Amino acid sequence: MAPDLFLEPMDRLLERTVQRGFVGATIGNEVFTDLDFADDAALLAELLEVLILALEILESEAKPFGLEVNWNKTKIQTTIAPPLRPASVIVAGHLVEVVESFTYLGSQLDSAGGSTQEINRRIAIARDCFQSMNRNFWRSSLQINTKVRLYGVYILPILLYGAETWTITVALSRKLEAFHLWCLRRILKISYRSHTTNETVYRRTGESQITPRIRNRRLKLFGHVARANPSQDHARALRTIIQGRPKAWKRPVGRPKHNWVKSIEADLLTQNSGLFSAWKLAQNRDSWRQFVETATLQRGAC
Repeated sequence: MAPDLFLEPMDRLLERTVQRGFVGATIGNEVFTDLDFADDAALLAELLEVLILALEILESEAKPFGLEVNWNKTKIQTTIAPPLRPASVIVAGHLVEVVESFTYLGSQLDSAGGSTQEINRRIAIARDCFQSMNRNFWRSSLQINTKVRLYGVYILPILLYGAETWTITVALSRKLEAFHLWCLRRILKISYRSHTTNETVYRRTGESQITPRIRNRRLKLFGHVARANPSQDHARALRTIIQGRPKAWKRPVGRPKHNWVKSIEADLLTQNSGLFSAWKLAQNRDSWRQFVETATLQRGAC
């Protein structure tokens, strides 16, 4: 009962904010206005001035419901270049910081769209957790298989949180694999002076590489989004990308950026498949599950 009493007014005030504030970001022929998760809401706009107005409307619409905007936690993320980007703006008399990145639902989002900061952050958090368990677990007399199971329960979930959404480059893959092996070598108490190969480490621990696991999760997420209700935002976004860019679209100057969809396309190459055919296949859950297992095994997962 309590969640319904909260979500109903939240949906109402966001609907009113979108209608009055004219917010929205266009991708192809689709318009996306807001993203919501419980009491966390993200308004989307193509102009900073429009977004400021929408935030002011959000505050006014919230008051009749007895709700207040937490301005200390409110951030504005923009793709405006640093020389032209303000450090902060005034919204309804409150100072709101304009940032390049911020943490949302446990993951760090960067205005450039990459995952470098989030992966570095995940590695740092996982390393701290691993080292905090050093004396009581990794240096203890526990059996190797027990230590490896503890590693899989306590460390890997921290490292791979949200990994299915990452945009991974070759350099980031190597960094993840290096940290993974760093942990396994300490579990096995292998000195850095020892010339033990990575294959030996994997064989002794029964572990596999990190990258194929991320690929498996990424393909599963693709299938989940492809099967989603066509009216939902994530399904609309994926469908728009698969359909192709508008004819009037022009690529920005500079080297094309690697993104999540390009990672999916690379994953599909092993099966000689493209985005559209994969999207159609994913409508059948069992067929897609078999496809993912085959694609992952061919790329070296255990």
